[in-house]
Amino acid sequence: MSLSKYNTFVKIGMVGLGFMGAVHLSAYSKISDAQVAAVCTESERVLSNDLNSAGGNLNRDLGKFDFSGVKQYRHWRELVLDPELEIVDICLPTDLHAAVSIAALAAGKHVLCEKPMALTSADCDRMTAAAQDNNRILMIAQVLRFWPEYVALHDFVEGREFGAVRSATFTRQCGLPDWSKWLPVPARSGGAVIDLLVHDIDQAISLFGMPQRVAAKQLGEVDALTATLLYANGPEVRVQGGWFQPGAPLHMSFQARAERAEMEFTADGLMLSDQGGERKKIEVSGDGYEAEISYFIGCVRDGRPPQRCTPRDSARAVRLALLLKQSREMGGEQLKCSD
Repeated sequence: MSLSKYNTFVKIGMVGLGFMGAVHLSAYSKISDAQVAAVCTESERVLSNDLNSAGGNLNRDLGKFDFSGVKQYRHWRELVLDPELEIVDICLPTDLHAAVSIAALAAGKHVLCEKPMALTSADCDRMTAAAQDNNRILMIAQVLRFWPEYVALHDFVEGREFGAVRSATFTRQCGLPDWSKWLPVPARSGGAVIDLLVHDIDQAISLFGMPQRVAAKQLGEVDALTATLLYANGPEVRVQGGWFQPGAPLHMSFQARAERAEMEFTADGLMLSDQGGERKKIEVSGDGYEAEISYFIGCVRDGRPPQRCTPRDSARAVRLALLLKQSREMGGEQLKCSD
């Protein structure tokens, strides 16, 4: 499939074509009003059309793409200055998110940046300020906000059909990502809590807001934790998982208990159990990455901020992840959250 079949639609420049960049590229190819017009990567193998060499922990066939009609840059600074581009999609190591995002925003580009937003709260604030100062749209790709099962969870919680949610548990774990050169390096990725569990931390924020206090303890021998998020008069929320021994498969799940029902997502699918004992499977469909990117393009086209996934919440998720790491280092001491 050629990436240059459109010539009148939103033009995107992609910085980084590793695993997640390849996932984004695959999603763009299915969106009718988007054209990937430029890419930046040092991988000649990727540019030879083979995206499946990117690795990753998702079982996805990323396919082959024809880059012959696409501008090819070797340094991100060249791409962000390309006057033909409206959007810069950043799928780089986390330690580069702030610098590349701020430069792209200053160059007048709208920015979709992979999660986590950055490694520090200060960098998150700098990114947000750059978007505001340049009147550009910034969204962090917290894809679970668009993942069908998690969208159903939001409906379950916010619809209150079965009463208020009393407890929720989010689990996410996989093997140490030794297929990546940079992910196992804490100075580049922030480690498992910031890189992996930020998904579930963001879900807790999206559903219940910022907790008052948190406490976390070490789990396993590599980089994992079990954490409790404490809300005043709110639900009991737990987040647990991280990186375990190399080769451990990716596992994600959640369980939310309301007054009159329970929703659970496991490898068996999305299940709803009511207080009468009836248990049924909830059918959902759609691709989270495609939905996320379509939403962002819609925000750009309409000139509206991404209310469904705000930079403020993405920055909160980073701050909360850092606080959980601090509590873990302190042996599980409760720490107060600030908004």
